[in-house]
Amino acid sequence: MSTVPKTDYSKIASYYDRVKLAPTEELLSKIIGYGGIEDNSAVLDVGCGTGRFTLKMLTAKPFVLFALEPSIDMLRQAVSKDQSERILWIRGDGQRLPFRDDFFDCVYMTSVIHHVEDKKMALHQIYRVLKDCGKCVIMTYSHSGIRNQVINDFPGVTAIDSKRLPSVPHLKNLMRTVGFKDVSYHVVKHDEGYTPTDKYLERVRNKYLSTLTLLDEETFQRGLKIFERRVRQKYGGQIRKISWFVIVSGRK
Repeated sequence: MSTVPKTDYSKIASYYDRVKLAPTEELLSKIIGYGGIEDNSAVLDVGCGTGRFTLKMLTAKPFVLFALEPSIDMLRQAVSKDQSERILWIRGDGQRLPFRDDFFDCVYMTSVIHHVEDKKMALHQIYRVLKDCGKCVIMTYSHSGIRNQVINDFPGVTAIDSKRLPSVPHLKNLMRTVGFKDVSYHVVKHDEGYTPTDKYLERVRNKYLSTLTLLDEETFQRGLKIFERRVRQKYGGQIRKISWFVIVSGRK
C-alpha cells in the first residue's frame, strides 16, 4: 500500500470556504438518488470538511444526518455555520468509524477517498455500519477527468493526483472485494460556465485545490509563474471550466 500524501487542513481551514465553490443542486440530487436517501433515512457524511455538502444536504430532505471529520479546525468551521442543530458533528477517522454495526441507510464521501490511507479498511468500515441494502456513494474523479482539468497545466499537479486518486476500476474492485453488490459508476458533468481568468488564478494562488498544498512553497511559486503564463496564452481573459465527477455506488 503506497503512502498517501497528506494535506494539512489546519493550515487552510480558515480560508477554505472562500476558495471552494458551493455544491450544485445537481450534485446533491445525484448523491441522494444513488444513495437511495429518503425521508428519515440515517445518513453519514465521511470527511465532511467545513460542512459544504452536509449543510446543503440538510435542506433536501428531513433525514437524520451525521458528519465525520478528522480535522478539528475544519470541523469548527462547519459547526460555526450550522444554525439547524439537526446535524451530529463528530471528530473521527473514516478508517475507524465510531458507530455500531447496521446503523446507516447511506454513507457518502465527496472528494475524500484520495485522502484516505487505507481505502479498503475505510470501505470495510462503511460496509459494517450500513444496514442491509444500505448504499455507499463515493464522489471522486477519474484519471482521464483530472488530465482534462484546467489545473492540469500546473507543473506536477496531475502526477500527484494520479498517484493518490484510485482509478475507477480499482475503486469498483475494492468495493466488490469488501462485499458490496451492484457496484456501478456514473459520470456527472459540472459546467461552471465562464469565469474571468484573473478570478480563477486568484483561487489558484490561494491553493483552492488540496493538491497545491502538497507542493513546497518554492515549487509552488515556480509552478505558479509557469501556470499563469500557460493559462493566459491558452484561454485569454476568461475560462470555461467544466468538471467531470465520477460517482461510484454500491449496495450492502
